Amino acid sequence: MNVGFFGTEEDRPYIKRIQEYLGAHSLKVCFTSLDYWTQISMRAKQNNLEAIIVTNPLLLPMILEQEQSFVRAFNKNGTPKTLTLNDYHGSFIQIPGYKLGRETPLDVLFLNPLEHLRTVPEATFVFKRHISKITHPEKWFPQTDFTWEILSASNEERLFHKFESAILISVDIETREDCPLRIIDMVGYCGLFPDGSTHSVVLELKSFEDVMLMRKWNKLRAPKVMQGGTYDAVYFLRYGCPLDNWLYDTSNLFHCWYAELPKRLDYVTAFSIRRVRFWKDDGKSGGMRRLEYNAKDCWATLMACCSLLLEMPDWAKQNYLLEFPMNFPFIHVECDGLAIDPEQWKKSQAEVEGKMTKALGNLQAWIHPDFNPSSPVQVKRLLKVLGVVPPDKEVESSDEKFLVAASSKHPLNERILSEILEYRGWAKLKSTYLVDEKLWNGRAHYRINANGTESGRGSSQESSFWCGFNIQNIPGGTEVKSCIVVDDGWDGLAECDKAQSEARCVGYLSGCMTLINLVESDKDYHSWNAQCFFGIPYDQIWDPVKKKAINKPIRDLSKRTNHGANYNMGAAVMLQTMGPKKVQEAKALLKLPAEFSLIQVCEHLLMQYANTYPEVKKDWYDWIKRTIKLTKKIVSPSGWTRYFFSDPSSSKPALNSSVAHGPQQLSVSIVNREFYSIWKDSVYGDLRGRVRLKAHIHDSIFFAYRGFETPEEVRKRMNTTITVKDIHGVSRNMFIPSDVSRGKGYAKRWSELK
Repeated sequence: MNVGFFGTEEDRPYIKRIQEYLGAHSLKVCFTSLDYWTQISMRAKQNNLEAIIVTNPLLLPMILEQEQSFVRAFNKNGTPKTLTLNDYHGSFIQIPGYKLGRETPLDVLFLNPLEHLRTVPEATFVFKRHISKITHPEKWFPQTDFTWEILSASNEERLFHKFESAILISVDIETREDCPLRIIDMVGYCGLFPDGSTHSVVLELKSFEDVMLMRKWNKLRAPKVMQGGTYDAVYFLRYGCPLDNWLYDTSNLFHCWYAELPKRLDYVTAFSIRRVRFWKDDGKSGGMRRLEYNAKDCWATLMACCSLLLEMPDWAKQNYLLEFPMNFPFIHVECDGLAIDPEQWKKSQAEVEGKMTKALGNLQAWIHPDFNPSSPVQVKRLLKVLGVVPPDKEVESSDEKFLVAASSKHPLNERILSEILEYRGWAKLKSTYLVDEKLWNGRAHYRINANGTESGRGSSQESSFWCGFNIQNIPGGTEVKSCIVVDDGWDGLAECDKAQSEARCVGYLSGCMTLINLVESDKDYHSWNAQCFFGIPYDQIWDPVKKKAINKPIRDLSKRTNHGANYNMGAAVMLQTMGPKKVQEAKALLKLPAEFSLIQVCEHLLMQYANTYPEVKKDWYDWIKRTIKLTKKIVSPSGWTRYFFSDPSSSKPALNSSVAHGPQQLSVSIVNREFYSIWKDSVYGDLRGRVRLKAHIHDSIFFAYRGFETPEEVRKRMNTTITVKDIHGVSRNMFIPSDVSRGKGYAKRWSELK
């Protein structure tokens, strides 16, 4: 096969690698920028090309315009939408022969610039897979042709009868983001039928009768598949039309196989099936195109699901059995949301605005009456004035990381830049949380994603209703949590948190007996570490009778050091995380030499951990490097397997990620199991009417309850014991105890939990 390559000069260093991926097929390379389709077609005809690979973004629109179904999308201002190779990465189309002046069609594969082969860890794997669309078409899933029609009263009976015989049905909704009522605009269904064919139908929701039709179709008995289905599910529940037999989710399936890769439907589809192009802009043309877009989503979801189920290894399917069920309690808590005290909400807004005003006043008094700390241009100009950056050089950034690093260079810098960071912190707090538009009907809703992180730990974001906020990342202080109150009719709020969960997991996974003995003792973990790190006697840090810190600053410093060092945090990141002010306080607290820079202070803190737990920093890290280098995978004691693209032996970010994975995954798998069990008991079992789950926050479970003893009963149910085999092959039973935060009496606000 003759294959053409249409790229840019930047691709030249990587041509040999592309040739290797093509194997025996001949490669014709063209770096010349071509302006017309006729020039491309002429090159294809002259060289008898059967397929071409395109990495030149300038050629993208003119080639796509030759595809029969392509319609250029436009921006709201009427200008053509910019097409990007990143969107079309892996797209594979065929140009009809008559457009080339010949009988045979031309296969076209779009790829990202080849520089990705050097800069992106998974690029080689993904490029090889996409290029196999040319070299090994027989290995790809035998996809069906896309067909669709609009569901209406005239054809509904016929189509419903047809879908009753379906083997698998994909479902997808489109919502009106511009409507404050949060309504479903349309719903699509695509069926896979016994003869191997597929067909999509789309129902526009214009009346109550259409809602009744949606309810009827949602009850079809065939197994259902969705993409990111928690979004669709909460809308179905809101409409009173729950989806029966939802068994598959392509986002979860793909995450359980390759957790590091994007989980967008277009990406998953390009990865899973051969002949498909990026279609996400098609619906922006309006009219019938938006209906066809919905139908195409359904077809793509169905094709991707079938392909993934056939190709996924057993370990990835096992992952799916662990992850997918978590969607159901997460949907439950998203629909419920949190009650908000409107008076405290207004009070917190005013409080934060006051702090912003104070910080802004200080900065404008020092710098200029018109200074705006939120302006990157003005802050960059200030950095030059302060001498952080030489006058003849460009300022790299004005973000938090850069300002933290710059603040350590001079006391004046620290004073001014810390004030800028403080202002930005208050501004972010207000815009992220304390905005009226974040609430809906007086409640805060949020979404928890079961596939939000590579480790399997859930992530949080605004709700499917386009409001709310990240429930897992609310900053310290009472500004937001004081607004969150218990629902009417419930006694109080409580939180059950795993005690030193990740530190315990680090100990058991690494086999570090010093750490294991500590977490299994009755000693206060962070106070004992403070003794080991800083040489201060334990009884001067912690009172075992009152169970209270005597020297809270030194204990807090130990806690910060431990949390960072557990996951191989570097000194620069520690400085950014703690902030210059806290690092200066640490320097004074430990009486370190005056000549120590802030970076050196952080290095000193991290070194104390390494000296205390050498088995962790060396033996465990070395085992992780070897295991990933040999197998590309790490298997958790919970049964979860993660595939790694990066090599931790040659990359510190890759090492940090792989080090963090083990304890985070082990910890979250235990909490997930307990969260799911408590949710079932609160909906169907003996906790019904007594426990109302509110959120899953990393290693804790947040809930409302009735009855004073209920929080203790929930804590007792968080009793999972798991067998952990360490790097030396020694198996131990690990149990992570839980602490209960409930406040004095019944806590009516989240901020009252102690």
